[in-house]
Order: sequence, then C-alpha cells, then structure tokens
Amino acid sequence: MAEALTTSTSPLLSSAKDQTLHNIVQGVETQTGERFFESLIEQLAKSLGVQYAYVSELTETEGCYQLKAGWSPHGLLSRFPVLPGGPCESVLNRNIVHHPENLAALYPAGPLIKEWNVTSYYGVPLIDSSNTVVGHLAVLDDKPMPQTEETASVMRIFASRLVAEIERARLDQALRKSNLILRLVDEGTATTSGEAFFQALARNLAAALGVRYAFVGELLKEGTRVKTLAFWEGQKFIENFEYDLAGTPCEKVIRGEICHFAHGVQTLFPNDQALVELQAEGYLAIPLIASDGTVLGHLAALDVKPMSASPQDYSIFKIFAARAATELARMRLEESVHRGELILRKIVEGTAATTGDQFFQSLVKNLASALDVRYAFVSEMIPNETKVRTLAFWTGEGFLPNFEYELEHSPCKQVLAGEICHFPERIQQLFPHEEGLVELGAESYLAIPLVNQAGDVLGHLAALDVRPMPMDARLLPLFRIFGARAGAELERQTIHARLAENEERLRDLFDEAPIAYVHEGVDTRFIRANRAAMNILGITPEEVPHTFGKTFIPDTPDAQRRLQDALAAMGRGTDTGGVVLELRRKDNGKPLWIQWWSKPDPSEKYTRTMFLDITDRILMEQEKAKLEAQNTYLREEIQSVHNFEELIGESPALKTVLRNVERVAPTDSTVLITGETGTGKELMARAIHNLSPRKTKPLVKVNCAAIPSGLIESELFGHEKGAFTGALSRKIGRFELADGGTIFLDEIGEIPLDVQSKLLRVLQEGEFERVGGTKTIQVHVRVIAATNRELAQETRAGRFRPDLYYRLNVFPLALPSLRERKEDIPLLAEYFVQKYAARMGKKITGIPEIFQKTLISYGWPGNIRELEHVIERAVILSEGKSLQTITIDSQPVGDAGENEEVLTLEACERRHIEQVLEQVGWKISGPGGAAVLLGLRPTTLEARMKKLGLSRKK
Repeated sequence: MAEALTTSTSPLLSSAKDQTLHNIVQGVETQTGERFFESLIEQLAKSLGVQYAYVSELTETEGCYQLKAGWSPHGLLSRFPVLPGGPCESVLNRNIVHHPENLAALYPAGPLIKEWNVTSYYGVPLIDSSNTVVGHLAVLDDKPMPQTEETASVMRIFASRLVAEIERARLDQALRKSNLILRLVDEGTATTSGEAFFQALARNLAAALGVRYAFVGELLKEGTRVKTLAFWEGQKFIENFEYDLAGTPCEKVIRGEICHFAHGVQTLFPNDQALVELQAEGYLAIPLIASDGTVLGHLAALDVKPMSASPQDYSIFKIFAARAATELARMRLEESVHRGELILRKIVEGTAATTGDQFFQSLVKNLASALDVRYAFVSEMIPNETKVRTLAFWTGEGFLPNFEYELEHSPCKQVLAGEICHFPERIQQLFPHEEGLVELGAESYLAIPLVNQAGDVLGHLAALDVRPMPMDARLLPLFRIFGARAGAELERQTIHARLAENEERLRDLFDEAPIAYVHEGVDTRFIRANRAAMNILGITPEEVPHTFGKTFIPDTPDAQRRLQDALAAMGRGTDTGGVVLELRRKDNGKPLWIQWWSKPDPSEKYTRTMFLDITDRILMEQEKAKLEAQNTYLREEIQSVHNFEELIGESPALKTVLRNVERVAPTDSTVLITGETGTGKELMARAIHNLSPRKTKPLVKVNCAAIPSGLIESELFGHEKGAFTGALSRKIGRFELADGGTIFLDEIGEIPLDVQSKLLRVLQEGEFERVGGTKTIQVHVRVIAATNRELAQETRAGRFRPDLYYRLNVFPLALPSLRERKEDIPLLAEYFVQKYAARMGKKITGIPEIFQKTLISYGWPGNIRELEHVIERAVILSEGKSLQTITIDSQPVGDAGENEEVLTLEACERRHIEQVLEQVGWKISGPGGAAVLLGLRPTTLEARMKKLGLSRKK
C-alpha cells in the first residue's frame, strides 16, 4: 500500500485527499514496528489538522485494549488502557463512530474528554483477516469535525494499513517465538539421550513456552498409570513419580488426542488433586506415538496462568513429541537388549565364582530373576531309578529343601529323554496327573536336559511360571550354554569343591593376613591390596586401582628423601627391606608410620610389598623423647633456685597483687607481669600456674634475654634435623614441651621483631611449625609473660608489635617495688636470714635494730633480689647469734643529695652486679661465684653482663 501510494508524484495529486495521503505515506513508508505506529499517528494528526490521534491494540497478556501510539500537541502520548464509557467502547464493538461536536455533552464521564478539552471525535475499528477486532484508530479535536468523504477515506485506508502492520508484527513475534522454541529444545536435546534428554526437553520447553511446568510421562504396562520421566517445576526437577490416569486431563491424551485447556483446568478435572497442588490454570499436551501407532506416553505443559496456543505452538509440540517418542522407543529397545544381556550377566555373575550346591542355587535364582518367572530348579537323575532329585529349587521367595519325585506323568520325563521342552501355557491341563504343578499354580514350563561329554543325560534345568511364558529366541542358546555348564558341574562337583577349598585358603592367606600386603607397579600404582593394608592406609576396595603409594607420603624433606631412596631401589629391581616411612591416611589425613619391605615380582611388571604399622611404636618413641626433654628441663629447673617456698609480706600492695593472682589463675587468660628487676615476677608466674587447672602439667620457663637472637626461634618452636648449620637432630621447642601446661616468657621485650609475628600466631591460633619443617603443630598452652620494660613505649618506638602487645596485655599484673612495700622488709629479711643460716650451718636468732632501720630506709633499686643478696652477705660475715651489720653501698632514698644523680633501674642493676663481681674477684660460676650470690644461672649472668656492657678491667 505504501509503495502504491508513493508512486503518485505531486503533479498527479488532484485533490486535498491525495495530498493528505501523500504526506502520511512519506512519513511512514520506511518505518516498521513501534516506530511505524508513532510516525503514522504523528503524520495523521498533522495532515488532518487535529489535536489528538491514537491507535490501540488488544494485548494478550493483559487481556484489554492498550494505547499503542498516540499524538498530542505536546508530542507522543504515554501508553494508557482504553477505559469503558467513552466513544472508543462503541468503536471496539465494530462500529465506525463520528461525533462532529458536543463530545463532552455526549460522554460527560469520559476523563480524557475533559482533560484534553476536545469537542469532536472520529474512530474506526481495526479488524484483522480472521474478522477479529484487534484495536481501533481514533482522532479528536478541540473544534468541530464535520463529516467529509476525505476524512472517512483516510481513516479507512490507514486503519487497513495499521491492521496489516499489527498482523505482520504478530506473525513476526510468533516466528521468533517458534524459532526460540526450536533452538532451545534442539540445543538441549540434540546431544543427549535417556533421562538427560527428557530433562533437557522438559526444562527448555517450559522456558520457550514461558510456562512453569513441563513434563514427559511414560505409559506403564497396565495402561492405567503413567510414570514421569522428567518433571520441571520452574526452578528444579521434581523426583519422578507414578500416578493413575483416571480423572486427569492426561487420560484423554493417552487415548491419542492433542488436548489444550487454555484456562480453568482445575474446574474441568475436579478430582485431579495434583492440579490443585500445582495451582494449574492452563494445560497443553500431546501423545507420544511409536512407529506402529502405539501410544508410549505424552508430553505436557502446565502453567499457573491461562495458556494460549497458536498453530505454531502445536507444530513445535508435534515435532518434539515425535522426537520424544523416538527416544522413548529407543530406550525400550535398549531395555530389551539390556534384558537379554542381563540374563547372560546374571547367570554368569551368579555362577562363575561358585561351585557345588552354591553354584546350583545361584544358577536357578538368577535364572528366575533374569527370565522374570516364579520358579526355577535344577535336578539330577537317580541311577537305576525312575526318579530325579532336585539340587536347588527357587520359589521366588527362597529355596525349597531338596526332594525326590517320580518322572511318570510329569513334563520332565520328556526332557530327561533328551528333548528341550517348552509349554508356553496350560501346563496343568497338559499334565493333569502331576499334582506338583497344581500346588505351584504353574501355567507355563521351559526345560533343557543336562548332558555330559559323552552325551548321557544327567539331569535337567527348568523354569516355571504362574503366567504364560512366550518363547524368546535368545533364551534357548543361553539355556544350552548353561545347561552344558550345569552338566559339567555335576561331573566335577567333587573336584571343584576341593579347588574351592584351596582357593579359599590362598585367599585367606592374602586377604585375611594380619600383615599388610600390596602389589604395586613401578609407578607405585596399587594393583592389589589386602584388607590389612586397606585398613592401615584408610582406603576402600574401590579406591585400590586408582591409588598411588607415593601420594601417602607427606611433603616434608625427610619423608620425601626416604621415598626417593625407596623408588630408586624399586627402579633398580633390588629388594628393599625394613625402611621406615612416614605416611598420611587417605580417609582422615592422620599421620602413620610403617616398616616397609619390597621385592620385585619375577615378571618385573610390579613389586610385592609388605609393611607393618609401627605408628604406636613411633608415637611412643616421640612421646618418650618429649618426656625425656621435659624431664631434662625439669631437672635443670629443680637444680636452680626458684625461691618458691613462700610469698612473704603483709603489705596492702602485695595483698592486692595476690588477690588478682587468685582471680586470674583458674582461667586460661594470658597474663602480662610487669615490674622492676628483682620484684619476683617468676615467683608470681609460678603462683599463677600452681593455682590453675594446669598445675599437674609443666611450667616451662624461657628467659628471652639470655638466648641469642639467632637461636630464640629454635628455642621456642624447635627445629627439624638439617634446618640450619649445626641442627644435627630434631629438637622439641619450649612451646611443644609446655603443651597442656604453662609457658613463662621472661623478659618478653627482648624478643626480636621477626620472631614476634610467629609468637603472635601461636597466641591467636595455637599452632606453629618447627624451624625447617612444614608440619603444623597444634598446642594448647597458657602464656604468662614478664618484662621490666614499658612495652607501650616500646610499641610507640617501633621495637615491639602493637598487636602482640594487645594480645599479651589481656590481664596485666603490676608488681610493686620493694620500696613501695617497706612494711614487708623486716619479714623478708627474717626469712632470708633463716634460709641462708640453715644453708651455712649457722644459728642466727635476731637482726640488730639499727640494721633493720638501715634496711627499711634503703631505696633497694634491685628490689627483693638485692635484699636477699645483702642478707646472704651479712650471714656470711656473721659469727654470733646476731646478724652482722654491714654497709650497703648506696645511700637511702631519703638521704640523696639534691644535686646527686638519680640512677635508672638499668644503671642500678649494672652497679649492683659490678659490686658483687668485684666482691668475689670476678668469679662468675661455681661455689662462692657471683651467679650463686645473685641467684642466677651462670649463662643468664653472662648474658646480662653482655647486655649491660660489663667486663673486667685489666
């Protein structure tokens, strides 16, 4: 139409109508789709000189008329529904409506008439090729619109053009929908088969049709029930189920009809409860028909909203119903072939590994199962008699006790004469005198004679059923094969029983041996493993063929070295014996140790390996080493002086500290003890440990200042053999020794920054690795740290990690200096007098009052340790019952001159140590040495001297 109109050029236009049509066509001739409608309406309004023009379309989704395109003096209109009560309602009822004026008076309730302030209206219906109203075209104006032939002609022409475009758009949409359905279903099913095919078909069909449910059903043998092969529920597949056809919409489909219920399917089938549960509203289904016309099942789609279906939808359904029917027929054929193979496999599997009575029982049971019959039995002839004896009789539920019966009047008589006998039905009528057939309710019979190599009949193999038994041509060859097998078994029964006994004995030697046996290839792939080996390694019989022995080896230097040595020996074809290997169980990753022997098989294709589980022995040795290390440590601790006899004092400051000790001791919280040198930090740590639930476990003490910075990591966490130069054996670290107990980190501020991060990990996670090791060690240790430094200042100065400080400072415990608890000095002095007097064999009964005043007034920069050493020196010099008064080489705190320098704690400590060294002639260790007088270990004293820069002047 557009082309025909545009062929007329301006000179040929003879009327205003032609000019109007020409203008409109020029505006829309290159447009399609939504832009076509917008352009047409705009051109129509401008050409006719009206204020408003619009076109509506019936939408399938909303089920009402919606504005498709509209024009106003302000431009394109937004979409809105066409409401009843206006002139459009009459147009949509197939009427051409023209109101030249007074539109508001005619339709006072029309909202758009008032809003637009229009007075005239012209509308024509849009009727498609199927005589269906698909919308309408209308123009409105604010001035009268008289009836003219030009206006009527233009409206009719472009109504027709609009209908054509609407139909073209709907056909295009239907074509795209069909292509989408074809593509989705084809892509989902082209490369699949079986269950995956039906699942892909249902899922993609639901997506293509935009419905919630789609499923494939197979008609079962009885013809009254259906089993789903795939049921898509919008988000997932429902587990397949069976249901009765009666009262469902599927019943009609299974009769061979295409069924479509666009809406109200629940009302149409009120007895189908599944439709209610699914909230189904629409239903579309097609039967699946085989090439011989048999209905195999159906393909169905359901939705919770009304379902329309176009001819294209029916075509798509038919195509893929045919594809589904083909696949279902293929599966049934495959099932039939599989059944034949199953018969063979069941009989083979059931008899190949058995002999004697078990062979015959397995034969008849599996034969009945494979043929789907109730009874199967095997018999042998009794020599010189007219009877046979059953060797195994399967009833479908169990075995009957073997019995004898007469051949006369039974169908078995013909079989034992050397014939194959098959009676597909009416066996009781054919042999009315055989009471056994009546008792069994038999309807059909199939049997074959059992013969030996000489052709003599030894017995027969028979199957009976309570239903007719049609002959399958594939059954007779199988019957002959296994009839021959059963006949040979009758001859060789005794020999096979003996062989079975020998095989069982050999199998027991391997499978049931308490020692682990493995056959493995040169690449360590397992070929065979006995039960003991599987139990030790944590693997199942199914995992054996896929297991490599080298995967059990942990990734540690020592374990990998041992593995490479063992593999090298296997590669050379030499025997390997007694090697200890560390492994990891496959099921739970727990460590285990084995002692391993390997010998190449003469074929050189695999090795025969034997190993013993020595995990308990290794763990006992490790525990023994750990205990020995703990004992060594504890012996060293016992040999040193702990000053642990008592906590002496009655001062409020000390009592406050002791109350806090009682509060924190029962917990596992980290404690940070701070205080000046000599205030008894280690003594407090021991008090916390002894009051805690961990008191039965060791308290491991580490003086961080006495250990060289390069060795502190090894001291704390241990090291593996060869981790560094001089690491000649594995060493257990202090944290590992303290597992379950308490570790006391004295002088924590001396730990280097690089070690602080590893210490933080232990505090946070309770795990670490030894130096040079890869195995993560879990420990449960309570940490008590002590320092005489201000860690907060050290943190700000960048010498101590803030996160480690916060982790340590959970429960700070500040110990008062001795000058803050002067009331305790007499008690402490009396205690030290008695201690050293007893040690030196002296009897001292008192301390001179003047000396007590001196002790109380002195500043004690070295705190309790300095007091102890002063008392020890006084005891040494005492010769009577009264303590010798001696001079303390420092002024009391209260007597210091105004201009005299106030020493730091470190300077006081340095001066005190230097004084003691001068007193003993710089003798560090041994009796009477400075270490004994100061109550320190010689190594600790040497480290402290090095730190303070003390050395003997020459």
